[in-house]
Amino acid sequence: MNPVKAAAWNFWYTLSNAETLAVYRFAIAKTWELLKRAAQLVLLLFLFATTIAVWLWSVSFQSGRSLRVWLETKNPTLPEVLTAAKNLFSQTFRSIWNWMQSQIKQQFGIEIKLPVIPELQQLDPIQNAGSVTITKPSKK
Repeated sequence: MNPVKAAAWNFWYTLSNAETLAVYRFAIAKTWELLKRAAQLVLLLFLFATTIAVWLWSVSFQSGRSLRVWLETKNPTLPEVLTAAKNLFSQTFRSIWNWMQSQIKQQFGIEIKLPVIPELQQLDPIQNAGSVTITKPSKK
């Protein structure tokens, strides 16, 4: 028998075998299932990113509007603005910290207690002006 004819016959026999057909059908079905799941994941990630973007936009818009109204009605000084910003950030981070502590305690049973940090006191420059003296070393 001709070697080319034998190779073609073996190829056709393997291709037309019922087992080969079942394997290819299974592979095509799995590939289609994977493609559908990948498309679903991409769609959900896109929707999640869009939701986060819209939420951030609306929060920043409302915050900007509230800040503008506050600045126009009260005309605060710079220290008042900085104090308000500090209070806003400290309240935000405090609530996030409290939520994280409760989740860690609930999920893992671990309780985190940090030492209390004392409030910073601003020193009056007039009172401390005479307390530091700088002298030159004497030459001998």
